[in-house]
Amino acid sequence: MRARAAAATALALACTLVLAGCDLGFSLGFGGKPDGHFEGSELTVPVLYVSGGKGGVASQRITAASTDGGDLSIDITENDVSGVAPVTQSATWTAVTAATLLTGARPDTAYTFGFDARINTPAAGAVTAVGVLALYYGTEVQPGVALTGGVTPFGTVSPVAGLPEQVTAAIEAGGIDTVLVPAGQRIAADADGRPVDLDQVAATGGMTITEVADVAGAYAIMTAEDLPEAAFPTPAASPTPLPTATEGPVEPGDGAFDVAIDSALARVESSLETATDATLVERSRAAADRARTLRDAGDDSGAFAAAAAAADVAAVAGASDVDAASVGGTRTAAEDLLAAASQNPPETLDAADLSLEVIGAAADAYALAVSAEAALAAGEEAAPTAAALAVSALARARESAALRDALGPGSGSISRDADLDGLGSLLRRAAIAATDAYESRAGEAPVRAGDLPAVRLAAYDTARKDLESIAGGDAWLGLAFAATSLSRAVPPLVTQQAVRVPDGVDPTAAVQQRIAVGDQYAVRAVDALADAGAEVSLVRGALSDATATATAAPVPGASAVYATPFLRARVLAFAAGVERA
Repeated sequence: MRARAAAATALALACTLVLAGCDLGFSLGFGGKPDGHFEGSELTVPVLYVSGGKGGVASQRITAASTDGGDLSIDITENDVSGVAPVTQSATWTAVTAATLLTGARPDTAYTFGFDARINTPAAGAVTAVGVLALYYGTEVQPGVALTGGVTPFGTVSPVAGLPEQVTAAIEAGGIDTVLVPAGQRIAADADGRPVDLDQVAATGGMTITEVADVAGAYAIMTAEDLPEAAFPTPAASPTPLPTATEGPVEPGDGAFDVAIDSALARVESSLETATDATLVERSRAAADRARTLRDAGDDSGAFAAAAAAADVAAVAGASDVDAASVGGTRTAAEDLLAAASQNPPETLDAADLSLEVIGAAADAYALAVSAEAALAAGEEAAPTAAALAVSALARARESAALRDALGPGSGSISRDADLDGLGSLLRRAAIAATDAYESRAGEAPVRAGDLPAVRLAAYDTARKDLESIAGGDAWLGLAFAATSLSRAVPPLVTQQAVRVPDGVDPTAAVQQRIAVGDQYAVRAVDALADAGAEVSLVRGALSDATATATAAPVPGASAVYATPFLRARVLAFAAGVERA
């Protein structure tokens, strides 16, 4: 990470020189009007979808207008009285979130999205993000190009089902020359699960198929314009290598990070003494080994992130019956930590980085404890898992608070004009939409005890109103809660929406591309903060652990681990005043 940080710091300095003559504040975006609002006002993009096993082509009309300091709003309509499907709402909110975070656009914007058909698919997410970006940068969408694919908050184009049917529909509709599909889906499964070569299908209608891995690649083809390289890097074919140890293992010391790492690893060993689930034990030990590897490489913050993750899994592996009194004690302790955080708002970016970790872990503990209490009352099997995760999260919050106290305020200015309320509102509603989309498909089935991402998502859904009440009018707490909630919603939703890979198709290259997108965008988001004079060690540690995790197991959906470091980095960027003056 130190090598990665050095290179990115040089890049950030170069960006600073470029920006020196521009009327911009600290910003990762270069388009739009000087005040950060939109150049364009309206455009229409084609949307490919599948309904009832049959493909279709719809139109989506997108408008964006400033609310002049008011609230961000999103209005989604379809020409069907049954309303907008949760998955469509989630795709739209995620698209706006991605476009906002990647450009630094002001969140006081009113969006409308009008579909001329009833759709129920994440496949509109990527094209919606490209449409919003085109409005922001004042470019036009070229005729004859269609894009299908989901989108993540950090800009990857994710796989979707029904591509053969969508391509066939595009041929029948006419007027489309090129269909952009998610990377790795040139050969896709049809409704019967059979592999279909999309090139061959497209050729029958005189069309071509092009794979894209991120919204920047899709934007370049759809608009014939490139997005600014400083904000939208071209990812390498694989993630940037992590640092390696050059002088052998480093002996643990007594520094602040050493104490936090040792504490988390001690929790791992204590929990595993009573563990019975072999799969979870293996996962926990793998994460603990990852922590030691990162520590040996000199990446203490990455080691702490990995050790804390190992402690979470170990806690669940060793979970036993719990009672309401112990869970209630965890909830009260977490609430005390949150109250203390509200009394000490961060004054620098480094302090904000540490506060995000403390508040996020304490919010996890509170939400999981509330969820455990509800599960205990209902006799649900996930109660011990939620309770164990709550205890582990509380311990992590305390370890992070000790780090905050030991490391001091650090550096990096926080802008007094940053619209933290506006960004928090966007992230909060994106998290709600993602949760609704997940639950609409999951139905009434109880959460499985070993499904940690789903347990976390359910916890935030259960405790959302409580957390909003705790935040009250505190913009920083509200923003931290929203960012943490969205980062907890992304992984289970991505996993749930995973698409079956046809027999004979190797998804490795496409998975590596998506991991590279997540890695590169998160690296740029984190290291660009060096331009504001901040080290942001904990968010860098989260990035190190994300890359180590994703590259160790490059499976479909692995890129979702970048949600936490990317969202935290962009929250810090907004706190630094990312939107235009």
